[in-house]
Amino acid sequence: MIQEEHRQFLETHSLCVVGFNRKQGPPSLSPTYYWLDGDEIVFSTTKVRGKGRAVARGEDLSLCVLDTNPPFPYLLVYGKAGVDEAGAVDAMMRIGEIMTGNKLPEAARPVMEQRAHNEGRIAVRVAPYDFFKTTPIPTQRPKS
Repeated sequence: MIQEEHRQFLETHSLCVVGFNRKQGPPSLSPTYYWLDGDEIVFSTTKVRGKGRAVARGEDLSLCVLDTNPPFPYLLVYGKAGVDEAGAVDAMMRIGEIMTGNKLPEAARPVMEQRAHNEGRIAVRVAPYDFFKTTPIPTQRPKS
C-alpha cells in the first residue's frame, strides 16, 4: 500500500529515471514517462531495451521521481517489476496522453497496435515495496 504523501507526489508527476542492473558492468539509468495505476507504477518500453531485458530477468527496479521546482525534492521507489505484454497498447496510449497533454483519440489505436507489434513494446508494472523521500531543504542559505 502506498502512503498518501507518496501517492500524491507520484500522481502529480509523470517523469522518472529508472535504475536497473545490467547483465555486466555498472547499473544503468533511463528516463521514462509513467503513471500510477492503483498501487502500481506503469511505463512502456521494448523487450530489447535495457529496462525490458532487466524486467525479463526478474530484476528489481528503482525509480527516481523528480520535482523540477526548487528545492527539487524527489521520491525514490524500489519495486518488483513485471512484464504486461497485453497492456502495451494501452500503455502507449496513456503515455501519449501524458506527453501531449491531450487524450489520444481511439482512431490512433490501430497505429499504436502496429507500432507495438513492430517494436516489440511491453508495459512494465512496478509494485513498490519501499520508498525514500527527500526532506524539503530551505531555498535560501542561513545568514552567517
